[in-house]
Amino acid sequence: MSQENPLEELVLNILNENGFDKLDEEAKKEYLPQFLAQAEQRIGAALLPLLNEESGKQFVELTKSKTTPEQWWSFWQENVPNFNDVVKEALSGFAQEVKGSFSI
Repeated sequence: MSQENPLEELVLNILNENGFDKLDEEAKKEYLPQFLAQAEQRIGAALLPLLNEESGKQFVELTKSKTTPEQWWSFWQENVPNFNDVVKEALSGFAQEVKGSFSI
């Protein structure tokens, strides 16, 4: 699995702490995109309200192009001063959900 996506690495750490690493490769390939999508939604919902008008315009432009996970990560870091704290808090809620619903 690619580690080019910083979020994927964080999500994999959370999942592996809860037994995800014990699944076979086929199951991992099936479930990882779903967990990533959930984490991305949580983080996006937490970050979007923190953008100012100018960074909001940049966000719209990024959504119109083929933007890599690294470019998104960089955008958020540059435009949300407490980015790491917001991500940590959003992923904390995600981790609690995983612990409650994902037991192997």
